[in-house]
Amino acid sequence: MTSALAGAVQNRTRVRKAFASTTFRQAAGFAISSATLGALGMATSALLARSMDVESYTGYTFGKQLLLFSAMFFEFGLFLPTARMLARSDPVERHRVTGAVVTFFVPVSVLFGVTVLALSWMVDACFNVHAGPALRVVALVSMGYPLDFVCLQTAQGLGRLHCYSVASVLSRTGFLALLIAMPAVGVRLTSSGVLLADALFLLTGWVALLAHLRPRFTGLRASMAQMVQGARDYGFSAYVGRVLSMGTYHMDMLMLGAGSDPRSFACYMCAASLAFPVGLPGAGLATALFGRLARQPRMHLSWLAAVTVASALPAAVLSMLAAPLVRLVYSDGFLMAAKLVPLLALGQVISAVTRLFNTFLAAQGLGSDLRTAALTLTVSNLFLNLALIPGFQATGAAWASLLALTVNLVVHVMQYRRAVRGGSTAPRVEEAVSGNRPPTGSTAAAQ
Repeated sequence: MTSALAGAVQNRTRVRKAFASTTFRQAAGFAISSATLGALGMATSALLARSMDVESYTGYTFGKQLLLFSAMFFEFGLFLPTARMLARSDPVERHRVTGAVVTFFVPVSVLFGVTVLALSWMVDACFNVHAGPALRVVALVSMGYPLDFVCLQTAQGLGRLHCYSVASVLSRTGFLALLIAMPAVGVRLTSSGVLLADALFLLTGWVALLAHLRPRFTGLRASMAQMVQGARDYGFSAYVGRVLSMGTYHMDMLMLGAGSDPRSFACYMCAASLAFPVGLPGAGLATALFGRLARQPRMHLSWLAAVTVASALPAAVLSMLAAPLVRLVYSDGFLMAAKLVPLLALGQVISAVTRLFNTFLAAQGLGSDLRTAALTLTVSNLFLNLALIPGFQATGAAWASLLALTVNLVVHVMQYRRAVRGGSTAPRVEEAVSGNRPPTGSTAAAQ
């Protein structure tokens, strides 16, 4: 009886410590900020749709999506290794690495602005959307879009994910507040003006975040050389895989929009919107664990269990309440979405668990493994979407997404087990103490 009581006390103590840990606070903050950003995005879209004419609203949304899509290509494998470098550097070196990040991003931002300017002259000729003038207006301040990923990686490595979350929410809140204020004072919303305000708020938020992280611009040569070496060893491999996998990520929506009836497409989008928050707690925990995963040769089973439970519980609740939620949020006309919610919610659970393995591989610098997993997801997405969507439409898209994510998880687990068994994840002592030398231990073994 006494031992059982002592065990119960120890369990409560461990749970209390877990909830009080920095990792838990960062994970919770990231998940809450992601949900808040989703709500702010929905409010912004609703406001703009009501305040702008159809042509202007389409020009803004297309221009923003083009900027987001283009930003994906402007990482070049340089900034993913930064997170690992920061996590394994001493406090003084971290400020120098942050300074190297800022220094490297300056030419990248110029290149991105020139690219946006060039794209602005091609958009109107190639698409049925008049977004060229808006893109030309925003070209000089558009570097906030690729800076998003850079800031996320930097905050991950520094263990300052909460700073990234706060900057994101404040930036989007300020943008929404401006959109509310402009019509109130008689200012007409145009696609160019709204896209410019969006880019300025985004850029201001990320610049403020980087300034808060206090970059140091002395002794940059060693840090910049280490970033380049990291890109050569594994960063560029991970970059190629990321571009390929994200390029096919939205293929299901594109195929449904092109080949299905409007009702099926609308129901699928409604179900996806309801299922999306399911994966936020698990994804937040996986993201917050980056620094610890960079310093340890394997994952603790407790982390895997925590991510699984944090995603599976809301998925189960959502699946049971799918029908009444669809009626409440949308209407009876979208009731078909309730049948899709369990499939998409389970996909979010699998995605959150995969995110933990993906974070581990990235934290260990295993770029070739990341590329292999991304290529597998790309191929499975293409095959399953082409096989299932034409005949089964929205239901086929849901099953294709679930099966592709399952294959992706299996490959991630296989890559993780191979890396652990091969001993390529054991951190070197000198790397853990100082970030002054290029990564030659685990990174070289991974290649």
